[in-house]
Amino acid sequence: MQFAMTRLSLALALAACGASQPPPAAVPPPTQHPAAPPAEAATLDRDYARLAERATQLYREVASVFDVAGENCSAATMKLAELQRTYADVVAANAKILREGRARELRPALAAHEQELDASAKAIVESKTMQTCSTDKAFTHAFDDLVGAPP
Repeated sequence: MQFAMTRLSLALALAACGASQPPPAAVPPPTQHPAAPPAEAATLDRDYARLAERATQLYREVASVFDVAGENCSAATMKLAELQRTYADVVAANAKILREGRARELRPALAAHEQELDASAKAIVESKTMQTCSTDKAFTHAFDDLVGAPP
């Protein structure tokens, strides 16, 4: 679990999160989002407000997936792969921003979502899924591909 928590902490460090807030009473189920068109994906790394909104939705959906999957690592891994396809633009934009050293530019946009990001991060880290599956290589790989820091 420490490895996965470290990866999550790295990803959330970008959000400049403060103290954790209690998780919301219920996390809404994941929703399907069409993949962003190539032109939109190419500009997401410069549209910090839109990137922050999509990143917040991503973390909310990961928390929801873990709530539903419970201790079923295979189900969680499959859902993470689905989210990877849905949020490929967010993953690519975050990686580009980190590679280019622009994380500080993104922080103000993420600050507007701080409480929700904190609540989602807390729900993810404290989930049965994370406790059970953090040593499962397929799960860890899928999780890192989705929310881990770029190499």
